[in-house]
Amino acid sequence: MRSKKVALINLGCPKNLVDGEEILGRVAGSGSTICQYPEDAEVLIINTCGFIDDSKKESIDTILKAARLKEDARCKKIIVTGCLAQRYPKELKEEIPEIDHVVGLKDFHKLTNLSRSTRKKEGITSLQCNDDWRNRIRLTPKHYAYLRISDGCDNRCSYCAIPGIRGKFISRTIGNILEEVHQMASEGVKEINIISQDTTSYGMDLYGKQKLHILLEKISKVKGIEWIRILYTHPGHFYPELIQVIASHDTICKYIDLPIQHINDVILKRMGRGGTHATIENLIHDLRNHIPRLFLRTSVIVGFPGETEEQFHELLDFIKTIQFERLGVFTYSKEDSTPAASFKDQVPKKVKERRLKEVMLAQQEITMKKHRDLIGCSIPVIMDERDEKTGCLVGRTYGDAPDVDSRVIIEENHLKIGDIKNMIIKNILGYDLIGTYKKWK
Repeated sequence: MRSKKVALINLGCPKNLVDGEEILGRVAGSGSTICQYPEDAEVLIINTCGFIDDSKKESIDTILKAARLKEDARCKKIIVTGCLAQRYPKELKEEIPEIDHVVGLKDFHKLTNLSRSTRKKEGITSLQCNDDWRNRIRLTPKHYAYLRISDGCDNRCSYCAIPGIRGKFISRTIGNILEEVHQMASEGVKEINIISQDTTSYGMDLYGKQKLHILLEKISKVKGIEWIRILYTHPGHFYPELIQVIASHDTICKYIDLPIQHINDVILKRMGRGGTHATIENLIHDLRNHIPRLFLRTSVIVGFPGETEEQFHELLDFIKTIQFERLGVFTYSKEDSTPAASFKDQVPKKVKERRLKEVMLAQQEITMKKHRDLIGCSIPVIMDERDEKTGCLVGRTYGDAPDVDSRVIIEENHLKIGDIKNMIIKNILGYDLIGTYKKWK
């Protein structure tokens, strides 16, 4: 059977990106030709996100746009997979007839035959857990990659649909993860970004206790890996050995992604987060006291059902007091089949949007102040890409994760993409920094 030209449109978070990379690996392994542009493809795979309203809307809009590619007869087949496909398989097929196949999350082995065959097949596939990293085609630049150490989630936060989409928490073995790390290092990866639904719970299901600190120690010994970044930690699951390992290993970036979601005790309890204002505040103090030059990133939700003005201002005041280096804010999204969707006192949209703007303005001031404080300082920066218009290199400090945080615009052009060099921060430009490799006067 003649192989097809296949293109992937990938949406969502880094965890979805890893899914997309594994999808490409399977499809390419079947003999299909991977196209860079959807317009050139005969088979189009859309890896959707379905976490909150905005991501669902983006996924639907992308599918509808892709459906128009069928009009010129080049695109013969559209396959929809990912989180939205896992949540709403029947609805997608019924409402968007241009979709040929809906493939449930992690059931990627079905994609091999579906992307090769021109015969339309009906049917919804089921959730499975596969380990496809060996054939994964990475979509990130050569020098950094995402490393998924577990999937699924057992936390059951009242607002979150992820456990119903991804299933229960399942860790990979340390040996299996290290195999992938060694392969990444051999391919030139210098920065590893560790991801999971809850990285701090790594190992609980396999070993009966948390093992992230052990895993980090072993990864830090792999030759060629210079930066290890930890994303998606849970404030209720941090433990002393983990803090000690982060503090004591130079290869582990002094950067922690710590989504607190809220700070008011009543809201935290209704969210099912398992922490309090006091425990979160104490943890942050411990982290900053034990880890010098720490960049702390968090995310918060405003407008959770029942959130009063007083509770919101407790969160806002906490943000102003703690001074997070990086912060993302979201309005509460009412998700099907989650406990919070049935909670009374849903907050009006206008109130949620106003609260979001207040948090964003407060954080803008904090970020600008912290960036101004960096002027004249020397800080490690990794070179990510070259701006086609200016010719300048664009990079990130160790305190900035790919795609979500600030950038450093570098004046010198003799450095190479993937280099990690100490840069002197010379100025700021919006949320970005301007750095120079040479000392400036």
